[in-house]
Amino acid sequence: MMTSIGSEITNMSNMGANQDHSARLVQLQELLTMSSACSSRGLHNSAKWSAELAESMIKDLPQDSVEQCTIGAAKDAAKMNATVGDQPLYMLAKTYYDLREFQRAAHVLRDAECDAAVFLRCYCRYLAGEERKEDECHDLLAPQDQNSAVNEELREIRNTLSARESARGLDGFGYYLLGTILSASELKVEAREAFIKSIEILPTFWGSWLELASLCTDVGDRQKVNSNDRLPQEHWMKKFFDAHVSLELHQADEAVSLYSNLAQTFPVSSYVQAQVATAYYNRREFDVSEEIFEGLRQSDPYRLDNVDTYSNILYVRVAKTKLSYLAHEAVRIGQYRAETCCVVGNYYSLKNRHEKAVIYFQRALKLNRSYLSAWTLMGHEYMELKNSAAAIEAYRRAVEIDPRDYRAWYGLGQAYELLKMAMYSLYYYRQAQRLRPHDARMWSALAHTYKEMDRYTDAAMCYERTIGLSENDTAAVFELAVLYRDRIPNKHNLAAKYFGRVIELHDDEFGSAVESEHTVDACMFLSQFFKDRGDLDQAETYAMRLMNVGGKHKESAKELLGEIHSLPPSRSSRGDGTPRSVSGTPTFLHMLDTSDISRDPGASSPANNGDDMPSWF
Repeated sequence: MMTSIGSEITNMSNMGANQDHSARLVQLQELLTMSSACSSRGLHNSAKWSAELAESMIKDLPQDSVEQCTIGAAKDAAKMNATVGDQPLYMLAKTYYDLREFQRAAHVLRDAECDAAVFLRCYCRYLAGEERKEDECHDLLAPQDQNSAVNEELREIRNTLSARESARGLDGFGYYLLGTILSASELKVEAREAFIKSIEILPTFWGSWLELASLCTDVGDRQKVNSNDRLPQEHWMKKFFDAHVSLELHQADEAVSLYSNLAQTFPVSSYVQAQVATAYYNRREFDVSEEIFEGLRQSDPYRLDNVDTYSNILYVRVAKTKLSYLAHEAVRIGQYRAETCCVVGNYYSLKNRHEKAVIYFQRALKLNRSYLSAWTLMGHEYMELKNSAAAIEAYRRAVEIDPRDYRAWYGLGQAYELLKMAMYSLYYYRQAQRLRPHDARMWSALAHTYKEMDRYTDAAMCYERTIGLSENDTAAVFELAVLYRDRIPNKHNLAAKYFGRVIELHDDEFGSAVESEHTVDACMFLSQFFKDRGDLDQAETYAMRLMNVGGKHKESAKELLGEIHSLPPSRSSRGDGTPRSVSGTPTFLHMLDTSDISRDPGASSPANNGDDMPSWF
């Protein structure tokens, strides 16, 4: 019996392995087919994505199976391209397209009626219109009302595609182009429907998935997309879409989990590895992200995709030597890539040569005016140069390109904070906080702005949330203690709690032998606080710490010690079992009733995405 059961389990295991093997062969053939189809239509980025993903699968599959998939993909691609009526004419137009002679290519195909030719003709007209629009925008940082150039081809292309859809329908690539035109015309709902139709016809076409993801600017948009019945929910490409959207919406934990699962199927995919590294970067786990990027550069040394994110990590870690080497390598590989310009800009910024950094970020934008990182980083550089007007314009352009870029919203808040315009600053910090509800820096910025507006209770609540997310943030703990001491009445118990936490954090890091400005203020308040409560032992402990500090604080401590010694000893001063820290300074968790805390600053969980905002927000 046991032998029979064992054989059955073995057979089931082999069957599962065979099914997995068959599924991978199907995926490989679909990717190869789509890469060929995209390449024939000039969609080079989508063709590259499919080809790279296919190549990452080949190493784990038998050579004969790969050859069969290649032959099958060639046949499938031939069927997709069979709609080309006049093949020599199409090849001529495609050659002009590859040489960026877009108007000439469109003219060659002016009378063609097959799907592939209509797509290429309309796509060339769209790109020609984009080029003219870029040429009319001379000043990068001119206000948007002065840069009012538009793509004049959009309306006619839209009419052409809509008429063709009504008459005979569009293929998957046609719906993709229609969605692109609708999106450029600010018709987001119609564009979303067009991209979903494209995906329904061509579920392995990454271009449509990517454009659909760009329309998911918040969780609500994502839910609308996922609830659409025509979207192939069970298709394996949907996993890539979900992971990408999670990353773009700054749901880093979910993104790491989804991409880690994809890495099991595509273990050597450079795209998947880069996305995992970016997700860890968004989680501020720079060690892990840097390690992945370094491994990726070793396996694919001439790859420049995502190299700007890698340079951001080196910048944050002040790795000047590594960043210098990366900049030189990027220039050697692709001097005229926008990513390279951003890497060099980061290098000069780290050397405090901010004017030079601005020049390179401007070069990146001349190469690609929609390059999000360049706009945001250029805004940072203008902030360093104290040019608030230019910084604001750069950040606004970044937000227009991608409203999910929390760094640009945060930068706008900082710029208006420098201009002492607190209401504007508050608005932009709120936008950043909604995108990053679990980032302590966003809450700290909100707290500071509320304090500047004399909204002290709101500031205290934001500082509490900051501490809940980053409990060792000494600056936030100190600011909260000061608020409860000076600005919010009848909260000295809470002030004592947080001043005590300031001292504990300082002693954990530096020891009690060295005092800081924060600990001096904390000891002054706590000594007086415990003296007023009659807890003379603790009052004397803090006053004695001030005796090691020179100047007026030492004199104040002497006066306070004199007052303490002149008082009769209280019951609490003779020892009541008060817990003490390692440094000899009392801990404070025992002092206060938790009902003094207005709310739990760490109650929000990653799953709710910050939707449990308090009524005051």
